[in-house]
Amino acid sequence: MRPDGSWRGTTALALIATVVCGVSLIGTSFAGTAPPYVPTAAGASAGIGAAVTAPASVPVRLAVGAIGVDAPVRNVDVDQVGMLEAPPLATPKEVGWYRRGPTPGEAGNSVLVGHVDTAATGPAVFYQLGRLKVGDEVSVSRADGSAVSFRVDSVRMFPKTDFPADLVYGPAAKAQLRLVTCGGTFDQRQRSYLANTVVTATMTGWRPR
Repeated sequence: MRPDGSWRGTTALALIATVVCGVSLIGTSFAGTAPPYVPTAAGASAGIGAAVTAPASVPVRLAVGAIGVDAPVRNVDVDQVGMLEAPPLATPKEVGWYRRGPTPGEAGNSVLVGHVDTAATGPAVFYQLGRLKVGDEVSVSRADGSAVSFRVDSVRMFPKTDFPADLVYGPAAKAQLRLVTCGGTFDQRQRSYLANTVVTATMTGWRPR
């Protein structure tokens, strides 16, 4: 992550759009500079209109029953040139959590990334991500033994030339989840997908350990 944590205009947006394409020759990372993250106090209230958040704890497993995902989660970070690393191609069924952002359940956008497929193994962890529907449930198990529940708000595909940086990395008052992978047409010449699938979800509750 670049030290100042600031956006770099169109350059940053273009870099961010290069998201985990498992079969790409450069598909083990995607780039982008996330804005600074400021933790907020957790609130346990789940009343109507109340913000639902949970204390910080890193994610260890992601479950999305609607598409058959039950996968381990590992921390991912940016490399020396600001590229956000994806899980290794050797472990295509793993999900990566961007460790510089909020943990799932904290206020803000928690970003989870995964490969759509790989040349060696075929379908990967987020192969069916685009099949999710509004209202589908997502569960994230965390290191402290708790589990956080989310409900899908939207499932959209964006050209990599128009990646929604603010939607994925921008500030959010509520506890939000962003699931991101590659999608759209596969460019055989560039060995890369031309779009990204982005799922947004809002926290609905959490179960302490």
